[in-house]
Amino acid sequence: MKGAAPALFAALLSWAALGASAPEPTAAPVAREIIPGSELMTSPERERYRSRMRAARNAEEQAQVREQHVKQIRERARLRGLDLAEPLKKGAP
Repeated sequence: MKGAAPALFAALLSWAALGASAPEPTAAPVAREIIPGSELMTSPERERYRSRMRAARNAEEQAQVREQHVKQIRERARLRGLDLAEPLKKGAP
């Protein structure tokens, strides 16, 4: 039985090493929207926008959040003397 202990220990070590190096399953990629006017926003502002979009209960609420955001960002651009490009519509090339 004494001779089996080192072999068992070696087998356990190799098994642990294999398990430690196994790749973990990755999450499905998340489709990310290009935030209208993101170049005029700070990183915390972009994160707040994303949080509001995630909190919206349906596509209609998301459209309202987006519309309100575009209105605010257009005003910010106007005050800075900039023109904001039209946001791309879903399905448009």
